[in-house]
Amino acid sequence: MVKFNPQKFPPNLYKERPKISEVISVVAHQLRHPISVIKSYLEALISEDFGKINSKQKEYLVDCLENVKRMAKNVNDLLEVSLIEEGKYELKLQPLSLEEITESVVNNLALWAEAANCEVIFQKPKAKLPKVLADPLKIRQVLENLISNAIKYKKAGRAKIEINLVKRGKEILFSCEDNGIGIAKEDFKKVFTKFYRSEEAMEIDPSGAGLGLYLNKAIIELSGGKIWFSKNKDFGMTFYFTLPIIEEKT
Repeated sequence: MVKFNPQKFPPNLYKERPKISEVISVVAHQLRHPISVIKSYLEALISEDFGKINSKQKEYLVDCLENVKRMAKNVNDLLEVSLIEEGKYELKLQPLSLEEITESVVNNLALWAEAANCEVIFQKPKAKLPKVLADPLKIRQVLENLISNAIKYKKAGRAKIEINLVKRGKEILFSCEDNGIGIAKEDFKKVFTKFYRSEEAMEIDPSGAGLGLYLNKAIIELSGGKIWFSKNKDFGMTFYFTLPIIEEKT
């Protein structure tokens, strides 16, 4: 057996090691294509493009597809993290209606919420809200993460999630209040850090990477807003974020 002896190699071999963010970026890029291919094949098999399958086969294939989708999301999140750490993360800012995007996300999650025994209530503003300047895809990502977290990390029994949008000075305030498992006080400082996941959260969903809230913070702050949370009096948490209103020309 040949053993590796670092003393045989020149010292300068170790001077220019790649940054962790660079390693993550390379690995994530390498994983993207095979994951995409596997996803396409699974979708074709489930659609019976290559022949009939029985119910048990379909059940297994659907389960595989769901896991591949989770893997794809984790890879995309890692790529976004590497871009943030390298200072290369860019948003395509444009005027948009936060109310319209919020309503769309709530509607898209409605079936899952009902299946999870959750009541999601979007308190639509009585008056039309002014537009904000943000990246529509990234803001949708933030909304999907916050609302899906509220659904996913619910307590046993019927859960209630309330979503509000209000105009506050020169900004729009979003809030998502739940009565779920909450966050331990000692973990408050870790919430928006990379790879943070509570023990309860890991028991409920072992597949998560703990990058969603870290990315939310980056997206909101790069959009000129703020994001934070508070512990509710009885159960659960409320997450908030603000986005600046576009000044209307007079």
